[in-house]
Amino acid sequence: MAVKVLAAPGPVSYPLVVAEDRANISLEFSKEGSADAVADSVVSLIRRGLRVDYVTVRELMTVYPELRGPRVGVWRRGSAADVLVRAAMDMYGVRASLVYADEWQQLYRMLSSGEVDSAVLSIAMVNRRPTLEAMVGAPGACGVSVLNADALGYVREAYELGVNMMRRDPEASADLIASRLPIRVPRDFVLGIIRSAEYFFRPAEDVGFTRLVMKYLGNA
Repeated sequence: MAVKVLAAPGPVSYPLVVAEDRANISLEFSKEGSADAVADSVVSLIRRGLRVDYVTVRELMTVYPELRGPRVGVWRRGSAADVLVRAAMDMYGVRASLVYADEWQQLYRMLSSGEVDSAVLSIAMVNRRPTLEAMVGAPGACGVSVLNADALGYVREAYELGVNMMRRDPEASADLIASRLPIRVPRDFVLGIIRSAEYFFRPAEDVGFTRLVMKYLGNA
């Protein structure tokens, strides 16, 4: 019987999508229901009261052209981008109002039109360092909570297989991912994530990050 993994339909799921046909996992895009493991953004896992056991993706978001006000564009209120940029604003003493968008591409248009002065963008759109995660000392952008210890080996194997497959053939991997996600995501956006983000499967080191996230979740 395949190990069941609940996953958010974002970058955290990409290796699992690619590896699903070759690994002993059953992938379900949902935030509800029972499962052996859950894959989501680190912020979302913490919000859901789940332990972040493994970090799997790093370097997903950046602030372009730099973190500055008076208006900062952000993807969705309460999102990981929202939580982390507010933490960064406090850390770096930036006073600004946040302007929210419903999709990543809209943020770029808002920035180009002057509606906002800076924006949190996906690394697929602007490959710029340092990333937002690095600015706030986050251990990573996405992670996995393992709810069934017996499933760990299968989840790790599937994730590492998917990462290797994406590295070997990013073009074919992007085609597959874009065709299987339950939401419409441009194939070139997926490809940009594969080529720019850092994928791995490593034990999480909290270093106070959960406490930081909980502080800003209260205002999300």
